[in-house]
Amino acid sequence: MTALVSWCFRRAGVVIVLWLVALGGLGTAALHTGAAFRDTVALPAADSTAAAGLLRTAGAGGAAERVVVRSPDGPVDGTDRFFRGPGGEAPGPGRARLDAFAARLAALPHVVSVDPPPGEVSADRRTAVLTVRFDAPAADLGPGTAEAFAAAVRDAGGLTAGASGELAAMTAAAPGLGNAGIGLLAAAVVLLVAFGSLTCVLLPVLTAAVSVGCALAAVTLLSHVMTVPKISTEIAALLGLGVGVDYALFVLTRYRQGRRDGAGPAAALAVAAATSGRSVVFAGVTVCVSLAGMVTVGLPFLNGIAAAAAVSVLLTAFAALTLLPALLRLLARRMSLRPDGHGGRWARLARAVTARPGPYTLAALLVVAVLALPMTGLRLGVPDAALDPPGSVTRTAAELLEEGFGPGADAPLLVVGTGGESVGALREALLASADVGPPAALPGGVWLLTVLPRTAPADPATGELLASTRVMARVLGSPDAHVGGVVAARADFSAAIADRLPLFFAAVVGISVLLLAWVFRSVLIPLTAAAMNLLTAAATTGAVVFAFGGPIEPYLPVFLFAGLFGLSMDYEVFLIARIQEAWRRHGDTRAAVVDGVAATGRTITAAALIMALVFVSFAFVDARVVREAGVGLTVAVLLDAVVVRCVLVPAVMTRLGAANWWFPGRTAVVAVEPAGSPR
Repeated sequence: MTALVSWCFRRAGVVIVLWLVALGGLGTAALHTGAAFRDTVALPAADSTAAAGLLRTAGAGGAAERVVVRSPDGPVDGTDRFFRGPGGEAPGPGRARLDAFAARLAALPHVVSVDPPPGEVSADRRTAVLTVRFDAPAADLGPGTAEAFAAAVRDAGGLTAGASGELAAMTAAAPGLGNAGIGLLAAAVVLLVAFGSLTCVLLPVLTAAVSVGCALAAVTLLSHVMTVPKISTEIAALLGLGVGVDYALFVLTRYRQGRRDGAGPAAALAVAAATSGRSVVFAGVTVCVSLAGMVTVGLPFLNGIAAAAAVSVLLTAFAALTLLPALLRLLARRMSLRPDGHGGRWARLARAVTARPGPYTLAALLVVAVLALPMTGLRLGVPDAALDPPGSVTRTAAELLEEGFGPGADAPLLVVGTGGESVGALREALLASADVGPPAALPGGVWLLTVLPRTAPADPATGELLASTRVMARVLGSPDAHVGGVVAARADFSAAIADRLPLFFAAVVGISVLLLAWVFRSVLIPLTAAAMNLLTAAATTGAVVFAFGGPIEPYLPVFLFAGLFGLSMDYEVFLIARIQEAWRRHGDTRAAVVDGVAATGRTITAAALIMALVFVSFAFVDARVVREAGVGLTVAVLLDAVVVRCVLVPAVMTRLGAANWWFPGRTAVVAVEPAGSPR
């Protein structure tokens, strides 16, 4: 580690050029190839997948999008007596616009048919629904066709129009990273206030910006070889910018400390590499290992998110060990090395906590409990289109459908089967709890019933209707009957993730505990760290539920748990490493805790504030799941840095005393100053 960092310091020009070439090369390649993001979720064993398969065998496997239009000035379903032509009554303005709009939709690429206008009409005759059928499934048509379709819907020629379906959903929340700059600007202000040096602002921000730029280009290229959802770019930027500034800051802080203690630039950097650099490597690996736990869920959709986030974290950690030393060579002489006057405050806090660990532990646990309380109302599920960004075609369609046809109009259940002798009896049974259209006979002996709930898509009653419909379809319809549609697919997606959550939690916690045990040669330190991280996870989930209500996207707890478990390990590593250094010198756990908190308290809280500012900037983007992740990770890092690492960890370690350092086969404490220690 020291050799790599020292070489980068000596060959600063070469390293900077290599990073700029990498940034330019990856960026050019990403622009040349374009993105191939896919938001499709493959659930081979799901009931909704079986329903889609039956529809494909009957020749109805292409995307079927519902286009909803509303006329501002008259009915859409026929002639208007106020408009007469040479042959008598002429179409009213609403119907004329609808006919022209339908013709434009029919001319789009891959469209095979459009229901003849006016289609399904609302009771007030102002809203109509047309079904636009494509020649392939939405996943095969891709984002290009989706954007062209959405553009045609937005340009409805005087009508208010929206679209509902898998193809339209691809355009609901395209990635947007404009707020990332606001987060970096806020982080720069914190760095300037905390460290009083413009160089200390530029170095972490430049390091994070260059590495995340490379990461986003790499994620775009990665989308051509594996399933990567488009939301991955925002998640990769969110994590990369947060940890990138932090990793650079931890190395820079240790370097400044060495310079203040009289070491030359090269010697101070060598010490920083041997201490903080090692911690950066372990922290980055821990975050990636935690993210890799998402693979245990077994969904390519989540594998893509995990891979994108891991690429971003690894590149930012590598930049902190290569690009930062090179930039230091150029800017080190301009760095302010004013004395650190804040260590005494953190030492006083640590002495207070270690003097009365019991009350401080209870106070910290009370804060966590209050934040975690809303988690009791957690309900997993994919939110309906009514929560999509304002102005999106999907949200417009949801609003028009509810206004014109009722709350369940955007949540059709498609009951599909063969052998339709009892379809009539099934329809009669379903009419007691939903609106059901007449049976439709499809080629190959396949029948189809369209069931419209009387409640909104995200209403728990709609989920109960789905469950009862599946039971009745098999009992009254036929043994091979299946229920599909958007609501059914979302419910199957949520169930698939929920079933695998125990394995995911066990994998992330278990691997993280083993890594910490290997690094610190301790049994209790990793176990208590895991318990505290679980508390932080509960508080984070509670905060998200309180802020956004329900339902919460089923994969959000997976990402939040993996992300915050890895990020919290960052602070655990930096804090415990300094405590362990002090403990090795004198063997006094309480004094070591005080020394460790005094040495790292300001840096950890400043780093947490910086990371939180980056995360919270993502709480204002269009994509709801990214807003949830931004709020959740903001709460997580602030709670973890301020309450857990600066209060709960010191209090618990003081209570455990010498037991903290027990490990099978450990020898007695060696009271030797660590090589390169500035103390």
